[in-house]
Amino acid sequence: MINHPAAIILIGMRMVCTFCGAPSLEGAMVCAACLEKVYGEFYIREWAMDPRSDLRSLGSRSACLRIGPSSQGEVLLSKGSDPYLLMEKTLQAEDRSHLPTVLDQYLSGLGVDLCLMGDEQIPDRPMLKELVTLPESMDYPGERWAKVLIRIGNLMAISARDISRLPLGEDARREAFRERAGKAADLYRRAGRIAELEGTARGNLAMLRHWAGNHQAAMEELRSVSASSDDAKLQLAKVLWDLGREEEAVVIISQSPDPEGATIRIRRGCQ
Repeated sequence: MINHPAAIILIGMRMVCTFCGAPSLEGAMVCAACLEKVYGEFYIREWAMDPRSDLRSLGSRSACLRIGPSSQGEVLLSKGSDPYLLMEKTLQAEDRSHLPTVLDQYLSGLGVDLCLMGDEQIPDRPMLKELVTLPESMDYPGERWAKVLIRIGNLMAISARDISRLPLGEDARREAFRERAGKAADLYRRAGRIAELEGTARGNLAMLRHWAGNHQAAMEELRSVSASSDDAKLQLAKVLWDLGREEEAVVIISQSPDPEGATIRIRRGCQ
């Protein structure tokens, strides 16, 4: 993963690539030859709030309680049954029937909600790049797998938005967004075949349209879905807030079960 966007280097008025030092286009920190390196990375903005969670999930310092007398003490720090290790074990097993459940719980634990808002605080995990490619090679029936598709779709949507804000040059940013957003949209459509998740998939697809600049289409879709979905109402308020229509957003928020929490969500991670 790309953890920190490199600083732009200037020589006089000419920009150079931060990977190889070759001249790059105006407004771009990466030359054409190195651009594929960026396209090949799964990029999300670094939001990690608890860096220790990565150590726990990697299983490098899990606390395993020892029962009974021991010369090593009552607590031994070693690898344990952490979500990361359970995920790794499930992926390597011949029987993957429990994969949808394990994946859904793992992504949920990372902070990848079903409702896409844009304020998600997802820590940098080495397995994410592999996980987002799983739906390309496998499929399962049922609602649990559909939830996995939505969560991975949300990861791709967030990556599309975040990478489009890097100084790659206008054309490269558009292409990076289009590629990732297309994958997210496909996952939402697959998940939307499950009736219980159709509204969630439509709402998330509308948020993706909003980030692509299709604000009117996004609001129309969210108004349609919000008749039966509180999540869609919150997403609509977020779109309105992003567009500077705070008064309309406040009206929607005031009708939510948790106005204070909704206010925090739409103001956090604002564009």
